[in-house]
Amino acid sequence: MARNASFLILLFLFFTPLFGQTNPKEDTPLVDAPSKTTIPRDYRGIELGSKPEVVKEQLRLDGWFYYRGEADVTLLEGTQASLIDAEGTLFLTRGLFQFEENGLSTIVLELNPETVDWYTVFTTLSERYGEPTEMNPQRAWWEDEQTRVAIERPLTVKYLDLNVYASSQEKTSNRQAWREKAREEFLNEF
Repeated sequence: MARNASFLILLFLFFTPLFGQTNPKEDTPLVDAPSKTTIPRDYRGIELGSKPEVVKEQLRLDGWFYYRGEADVTLLEGTQASLIDAEGTLFLTRGLFQFEENGLSTIVLELNPETVDWYTVFTTLSERYGEPTEMNPQRAWWEDEQTRVAIERPLTVKYLDLNVYASSQEKTSNRQAWREKAREEFLNEF
């Protein structure tokens, strides 16, 4: 009889925590609700918005890049646009750092397919930032209000300052409109 009573007490103690909750809405959730993850604005300390001199110095000191200096800097079509093209080592084949109006707007990292694969990078980004904001067979990306991080095929990771991107899209649209008008004027000269 004492044995049965002990057994019943143990059963009671075991099942009480499982069935003791009367209103789960009032209780604290057992699992934290997912919070919106902030997308990083930097890669290895090279942060979007940085001045070219800062990025050059960081590339000089970083062992993942073989930065040779000014020979790696190129002017782009826009008057305020430039690009640093630095050879990578081991996991990176190349790093491209694009500046708009003297601030780093885009980081493009071409990864080495011999040392890392698309699926592993995609899985890592998904674990860190959750489900992609958007995905198609060629790319997946995660973004917040300021930044987009994308992985593109064959094997490229991009960091993009969305504010600068929106501004440059407007400038590109204006430039295209100007070119169309100039083209029309040119053809009218014949």
